[in-house]
Amino acid sequence: MSDDTLAGCHCCEGQQPREPIYNAPGLPALAWRVDTQPGFHQRMLAGLPLWHPGEPDPSAPRPLAALGTRETDDATVALVDAAACMADVLSFYQERIANEGFLRTATERRSVLELARAVGYELRPGVAAGVHLVFTVEDAPGAPGVCTIAAGTPIQSVPPQDKLPQVFETSEELLARAEWNALRPRLARPADMALLDVAGDSRRLVLLLPQGSMPSGTDGLHPGLASGDLYRLDPGLPVDATVDALEVARVYLGADANTIQAGDLLLFVGKNGAALRQMVLRATEVEDEKALQRVRIGLEPLPDPVAPAAPPRLQWHVPVGVLSFGNFAQAQLESVSFTSGNIANTISGHAWQESELQAMVTIQGWSSLQLVQAVAASLHPPATPVAPEAGAFSFGARLGFFGNNAPQWNSLPASNTKGSAAYYPTNWDSTNPSVWTDSQGAALTPQHAYLERPVPGLVPGSWVVLDSPSVNAGTYALYDAREAARADYGLSGRAMALRMAGSDGKPLPAPPAEAFKFRDTTAHVASRRQPLVDLPIEAPVAAGTVRVELSTMVLGLARGKPLAFVGPRSDIPGVDAAEIAVLDDVVHANGRSTLVLKDKNGLQFSYVREGLRIHANVVAATHGESVQEVLGNGNAAQAFQQFTLRRPPTTHLSAASAAGAQSTLALRVNGLLWSERPSLYGAGPDEHVFATRIDNEARMSLLFGDGRQGARLPTGQMNLRASYRTGLGRDGEVAAGTLTMPRAMPLGLRSVTNPLPAGGAQDPEKLEDARRNAPLTLLAFERVVSLPDYQDYARAFPGIGKARADLVSAGGALRVLVSVLGATGGAPDGEVLGNLRKAIADQSDPSQQFELAAAALRYFRCSASLVIDPQYETDAVLADGRAQLLQAYGFDARDLAQPVTAAAVQALLHQVPGVVAVELQMLQPYGEGAASDGALQVLPAFGARWDAGAMQPAELLLINPAAVQLLEAKP
Repeated sequence: MSDDTLAGCHCCEGQQPREPIYNAPGLPALAWRVDTQPGFHQRMLAGLPLWHPGEPDPSAPRPLAALGTRETDDATVALVDAAACMADVLSFYQERIANEGFLRTATERRSVLELARAVGYELRPGVAAGVHLVFTVEDAPGAPGVCTIAAGTPIQSVPPQDKLPQVFETSEELLARAEWNALRPRLARPADMALLDVAGDSRRLVLLLPQGSMPSGTDGLHPGLASGDLYRLDPGLPVDATVDALEVARVYLGADANTIQAGDLLLFVGKNGAALRQMVLRATEVEDEKALQRVRIGLEPLPDPVAPAAPPRLQWHVPVGVLSFGNFAQAQLESVSFTSGNIANTISGHAWQESELQAMVTIQGWSSLQLVQAVAASLHPPATPVAPEAGAFSFGARLGFFGNNAPQWNSLPASNTKGSAAYYPTNWDSTNPSVWTDSQGAALTPQHAYLERPVPGLVPGSWVVLDSPSVNAGTYALYDAREAARADYGLSGRAMALRMAGSDGKPLPAPPAEAFKFRDTTAHVASRRQPLVDLPIEAPVAAGTVRVELSTMVLGLARGKPLAFVGPRSDIPGVDAAEIAVLDDVVHANGRSTLVLKDKNGLQFSYVREGLRIHANVVAATHGESVQEVLGNGNAAQAFQQFTLRRPPTTHLSAASAAGAQSTLALRVNGLLWSERPSLYGAGPDEHVFATRIDNEARMSLLFGDGRQGARLPTGQMNLRASYRTGLGRDGEVAAGTLTMPRAMPLGLRSVTNPLPAGGAQDPEKLEDARRNAPLTLLAFERVVSLPDYQDYARAFPGIGKARADLVSAGGALRVLVSVLGATGGAPDGEVLGNLRKAIADQSDPSQQFELAAAALRYFRCSASLVIDPQYETDAVLADGRAQLLQAYGFDARDLAQPVTAAAVQALLHQVPGVVAVELQMLQPYGEGAASDGALQVLPAFGARWDAGAMQPAELLLINPAAVQLLEAKP
């Protein structure tokens, strides 16, 4: 009908064509609805005039043909509206059901679980966190000193606010010892020092070291010197025939040297046979280290006024040296008595591997504790008398010579300077006599010189140093010193008469020849021998160190034992670090033990040597609390009997298997252990096996056989007993230092802690991960052959969040480098990485070399100006844009080696509601060289490659949350 008066009822408009249902490939959701409520309503209204209750007959009357109203308050129209609503609801759920039937479009975890199960894939249950615990054994007097930590010992965390405590249990038994609480690296070297001439310059003080113990090229190193040619400060110390000498400019004296001040002179006297050599150095800094009962003194050579030259360059730090061992000793079968001489000759004087030394102790029947004590005592033997004239000396007095304060000769009365009766006819200001003569140039005898005042305590044999700006410093031994009256230089008073001795100890027949002038010469007297204490090794325990020498001998450390290195970092002041290293071997030499680490890359961090502690009472632990549960009664008359564990989630631990995780469940039926398997398919009728299923709520169910596929359960009362652990996922990634509460305190245990945060956990598999991983079972069939297989296998492994495999040409050989990241975004846990490496090796071609490495994280910064619609709140739009950037360029959304483009960033910001226009002002890498302005069109992220002589892992390019700046563009 075309009459305008009837147009308002819409009864003559007819049916509108329906949109065809079409779904393009790759869509995140299917369009499956037949129609929606408006479409159903319109078509039903349009069909009312044609409706007939019986068979359709064109000639039959239509009961509703005369119904012309379309008002919503009409009963018929209202009924049609209700039917349209019902059809809308049904079609909505029909579409949802259709979407849940496909892996890509399903939104319910249960749907993905069942779809994956149809192809033999079970959603990953998650993995429990792992950590290493450090136990401290009570070492107070009377304490046993030994403590056994049983496997499964529970340790509870101290939770932060609004968090629950987590329970970890030790993975194996640990025999902890008090002497293993905190091992220390070697901190000092014996102060075996000598004087050394270099090209006629004797102003060098050197530390004697075993030959080859310092890296070649070390500053101030003089290698391969004959020890017989050196003048040693302590000739009583043992020394090799050939040594290396390292120049030093710092010494450590005993606590009594705290009276020395900066600027004082120190005398060092070396002895070689009967010959002596002296060297005078000036103290530049003095620090009294009271806690260590020593005084640190920095030294510098005195300038040479005769032949001025740059002073020799001296070392301030003593390097640790290169640890090298000769042939290892073998355990002796013949009896060796336990004496200090035998200990020194047999044990301390050789290099021993831990296994051989333990065999030696066992064969000889020695006590390990007594052996360690005896060797420790040999490191610090009682002081032996040394030549009193050799060593390091300070001086108790510093003064001038008689006459240094004399008046000017011209100021004297003429009667004293002129005429035959003059006392001082010679002008001492022009002749400048030496200290060895009187004012008129006559040699002093029998005394050699007079000090300006008496000095008590000067004894024969002590040292005297004369210092003058015009003459090199002179060193003399004192033969005699006595107080005497003296009149000269127009002065009179009490003075100190000195008589010097020669090398034979007898008085010098004539005064020394050195021209020390009477006015500018200073005498340093009252020498006092200062004992040299060990030189601290100030070099850090550097990153990459594989061998760590300890300060003492430590026995009993077994190969494969984890060690915890904890201490302040040397490269970043104020920052502490910790790491776990596995022990490969222990070598005992020269009374000390050296730890040899298994990882050839050595330590990860550099540590301040003084602050480093090496904990050997270390054991691995995993998240999860043990549960003992009676499941119920077995019934042999029932096939496929099923039980559900009451304490979800069941703990799964990382394992080197295709599944990547292993359940902690152990089931016993009538006391017999039954085995878990993925499926009952293929099980024999008498096999004691069961299958497990984990539902959407993380509850684990146990399914038993029917007598054909797996044995039936035997009938019994409460004869099914399960032991398992509960707890997994990222809740177990507790912070460092929080696992401090043992549920039970074994005898002798003082404390426990975790120096590192727990890691390696993974929550139960998410929907997106399951969508991606489920097809992998059909792609790889649990074998690794092609390059994508390496990537797919690693990506689906529990505890791994990102993975990429690249074929890299390394030195002409092709290798597969698999770059991985943990589920939480950092480097994977060491245990997870080790299990993945072993699992890939078991499933791959042995001839194909592959490596695993943690991917490199890189970051970029972004700045943009947004033109915002005035109808929207500016702050809300900016916050929304920032959230979109962080989500799109965060860890979960990014792939390894995926670049970032300016076009993609702009397109993402354009999708934010309220954004009218975008001006990208900055898109730059973060923290890579000098900052610059401008937006790069592409920020690349590289895959694995060979660069700088090494294999470089793939990169993950992420946005830095602290470097995102969005501003409103001002007109």
